[in-house]
Amino acid sequence: GVLMDWPAAYTTNNGPMDAFMLVQLKGKPDSPSTFEHVETLRAKLHKKFPDVELSFDTGGMLSAALNFGEPAPIHVQVVGSKLPVSHKIAKQVQRDIATIEGTSDVVIKQRVDYPTLHVEIDRVKAAQLGLTADDVVKALVTATNSSINFKPAFWLSPKNGNHYFIGAQYAEKDMVNIDTLLDVSLVSPKTKAPVRARNIVTIKRGVGPAVINHHNITRVVDVYANVRPGYDIGSVMRAIETRLGQSPTLQLTEREGSEELSVNGPTYKGRGYSVRVMGEVKSMRDAFNQFSSGLALAVILVFLVMVAQFRSFLDPLVVLVAVPLGLVGVILVLFLTDTWLSIQSGMGIIMVVGIVVEYSIVLVDFANHRMNDGLDPIEAVIDAAQVRLRPILMTSLTTLLALVPMAMGLGGGEANIPLARAIIGGVLGATVLTLVVVPCVYAIVKRPTTGASTPQFTGSNS
Repeated sequence: GVLMDWPAAYTTNNGPMDAFMLVQLKGKPDSPSTFEHVETLRAKLHKKFPDVELSFDTGGMLSAALNFGEPAPIHVQVVGSKLPVSHKIAKQVQRDIATIEGTSDVVIKQRVDYPTLHVEIDRVKAAQLGLTADDVVKALVTATNSSINFKPAFWLSPKNGNHYFIGAQYAEKDMVNIDTLLDVSLVSPKTKAPVRARNIVTIKRGVGPAVINHHNITRVVDVYANVRPGYDIGSVMRAIETRLGQSPTLQLTEREGSEELSVNGPTYKGRGYSVRVMGEVKSMRDAFNQFSSGLALAVILVFLVMVAQFRSFLDPLVVLVAVPLGLVGVILVLFLTDTWLSIQSGMGIIMVVGIVVEYSIVLVDFANHRMNDGLDPIEAVIDAAQVRLRPILMTSLTTLLALVPMAMGLGGGEANIPLARAIIGGVLGATVLTLVVVPCVYAIVKRPTTGASTPQFTGSNS
């Protein structure tokens, strides 16, 4: 049921068939990663409870932000007006996703087997006794829960100032089955005599949806799945879309719809029902569509800042040579560590732009100072590389050492592994190649122009 007061904002509506467990890891240095713990628990629980449907959420602020708070990275949403039809489609989507290699914990969020009691009121008999359907419902709700649901009263504690709901309710020992519920007394306004509910009420057991979710006003059913370690979410999602596009036709009964539900590409269509990709995959695709423009904007902003610093358009271009050198290191490290390109690694690439440019700035700025002292470009850049070698290596080393624990996923930070590895690759590549390539480029672009009596150099802003 729905809790009263603030807990209703953050608690899940679920029936007695569902359970949630929160596991807190100790975080010892030699303990396995979160994903390893999940795999161990999954294998043991499936072996001990083969008929129980399990789902694991490793948590993490970054994953929660990318998933929009959803419990799994793969989120497929069935959209339609009739809940039984949408749930039938969701069941087939669940079976299709479960056949994809790399998926696990494929579950449907919305349960349609929530235990319910169907109350049928004989309105004619109730009217003869002066009772309305509202009177009967309030009496039964008070018996099974309390009067708080329809007539809340408040009591303000004089000690702590908190308010508390007050309501009438029956003792649990008095309400144990349907028969005891049917013995609930209702007072007739006409005869002023108590009337048992069984005289005007019939109660039957049934099932129904625990909760009905909406997205953009439309009813939806959500299918979630996790990605096993060693698989990237993009490839798994493409395989899921291909599988859904090849799914056989869903036949709907006459009650559910006179038309059959056909399949068209990765989307089920027919009689107003469709399937769409949501969650982290959608965020990742939207981010990748904007990634190139974001990276270009980052480079442009860095270039404009350096133009103001060097008061030259040529020196910033020399400095930006470090950017592709850093990207070479990113690609190499991601390949060697079998890390897939994701939103986290994309964020790391953008951060690499700002980090690696710093090394070139230090080198080019000092070379400009040496040229102002009268050295030629080659001598100036060699001297700059020698003098600035130690600061560049110290800066790189401290950055790498700080990111190693994150790159290894220590302390339950597996979600940040791609971010750390991308930055480490960029720093390694930029450090090694900047000390080799950037001096060569600097010497080439700064060489004296043929026929010029005196070389014209652009000094840096001291």
